[in-house]
Amino acid sequence: MLFNASERRGIFTLLLLIISIIVVPRQFLPKKPDFFLLPADIIGDSVYVKRDTNSLQIVKTFPLKKKQASPIELNTADSSTLLTIRGIGPYYASKIIRYRERLGGFYSLKQLNELNMKYFNTDSCSHLFSVDPTIIRLSDLDTMSFKAILHHPYLEYEDVQMIFHAKQKYGHLSYSILEQHKVLTIYKLKKIKPYFK
Repeated sequence: MLFNASERRGIFTLLLLIISIIVVPRQFLPKKPDFFLLPADIIGDSVYVKRDTNSLQIVKTFPLKKKQASPIELNTADSSTLLTIRGIGPYYASKIIRYRERLGGFYSLKQLNELNMKYFNTDSCSHLFSVDPTIIRLSDLDTMSFKAILHHPYLEYEDVQMIFHAKQKYGHLSYSILEQHKVLTIYKLKKIKPYFK
């Protein structure tokens, strides 16, 4: 004999499981759908058509709902709002918020590229965001400590040293003094202009 008694029972049990998982549920599925949707069934961008499957005549039309989402304002969005965007998970949401806090706020959508988000293309998703530069938190260079200025992502140690040398030389400090005396390069001055008084 090819199989002993326990092997025959095992094979029989396995066949019953396969039948109960695959064959039996198919008996309870509907035979024919009452309508089907093809690309030809979409009329314009606002209506799709319910057709009778037997005669292919139009039975009823339904309006197609469009979801119009307003762009998310980057300077006020919290992490739960950022999570609603496809491609932004908890890690990227917290990265955006932390960078916004370090900067003092975003003045351009292009600043998202500075985050180097490997799995999220900021250029193709720019229509999902908006930026209100009036919300940027301005800092007073004259009252800030060396460490506080160094915390800004656009300034390096050498830049902050030059800023503090200028403070010692001119007595007080503001962005206009930095610009007037060309304490930093023009490129750096343009980058930090929205953030300092």
